[in-house]
Amino acid sequence: MNPKTLFVLLIPLLLLPTARASTPTTATGSFTTTALDTGLRVTDEGNLVITQVLTVTFAGDFIGALSGEDVVVIDPSTGHGTLQGTGSFSGTLTGVSGTMNLSFSGTVNFPSITLYVTILGGTGGLANLHGQGTVQGILNVGGTYSIQYHFDPGT
Repeated sequence: MNPKTLFVLLIPLLLLPTARASTPTTATGSFTTTALDTGLRVTDEGNLVITQVLTVTFAGDFIGALSGEDVVVIDPSTGHGTLQGTGSFSGTLTGVSGTMNLSFSGTVNFPSITLYVTILGGTGGLANLHGQGTVQGILNVGGTYSIQYHFDPGT
């Protein structure tokens, strides 16, 4: 194909709008957790399976509260296990108010936890919010968070 013809065919591509997310930013702070056990069972292998409803209060770049649920599975002989959950946060992120949904999962080395958090989106000023990060702390007590986030462009 003639280079001139190829160039003419590519010009329309240069005119298309590009989608851009905001530059990722790191949010940090601390949290405290209040948990209510809603179920407890022992598996055939002897592991404890604990279901909980949670209220997590955030300070730092996130200010507000999360209502959620999680499932903790712990081997009582070692104190090692896993934790998985979801929740809905209502509050502010660096002064911008709204709600957001998130999921979290990770490991328990009783009483310590290391979790990976994924922000699934939000409403209000937190609409189009996405991110992921880590949480470290003490199970059902509190700890610290570090979350990389960005806002996708509006639709």
